[in-house]
Amino acid sequence: MKPEKKREFETRVVCEMIDLYYKKHPNPKEQEELTAYAKLRISKCPFMESKSFCSHCKVHCYRNEKREQIRQVMRYAGPRMLLRHPLMTLRHLWLDHQAQIEKPLFLLIGFIGLFLCILGAILPLLPAFPFALLAAWGFARSSEKLHTKFINSRLYKDNAKDWVETRSMKKSAKIRVLTTISVVMLIGFIMMRRVPIGQFILVLVWIGHVLYFRYGMKTMPEEHETPARIAPTARNAADSGVL
Repeated sequence: MKPEKKREFETRVVCEMIDLYYKKHPNPKEQEELTAYAKLRISKCPFMESKSFCSHCKVHCYRNEKREQIRQVMRYAGPRMLLRHPLMTLRHLWLDHQAQIEKPLFLLIGFIGLFLCILGAILPLLPAFPFALLAAWGFARSSEKLHTKFINSRLYKDNAKDWVETRSMKKSAKIRVLTTISVVMLIGFIMMRRVPIGQFILVLVWIGHVLYFRYGMKTMPEEHETPARIAPTARNAADSGVL
């Protein structure tokens, strides 16, 4: 979340908590002063981009009196916010623990992609290409060491490197991907036999995939085709006396 959006959201959460506390403990003057003070401190916070939320900040910028007041507010309103503003509370909890959740989550995605990529390299009908991209994406968001090791591996180079660098694929890889897509869509087509409009959309999507792989993505020559193309050139050079 961008710092200004985060600052705005933090202000809304604190104001709602203060409002909830003073509905139970009425004191209009104190509520107004604490709300204004909290808004001021949040607006001047220099750590909004890197820190989580005020409750976890290492720098205590509140004066002692106001700090004790805001602690009382949070102790009372915190558990009750889930009932009054469930979506705001869940969003706050997610943003508050995002760093701790994201890394293991993306690491798990990376290993799932790696496992499926290995299966795709073994099984003829399962394309390894999309799972190699998934593994690279997951490791890139969770571990620089694993990401570097994976993109330098033969598994990645054989299945995804060509597309990432040149937006092209070998013919055999295209066939594997299209075969898998076709099988999955055929199953969906059969299951939607009572929904003609769904079948029509699936056919259009399948045609779109075929056209994209045929005309929208370049085809790289297979490795075993390269010597066949080079050989005539070498023979011509030898005949002309260059070699």
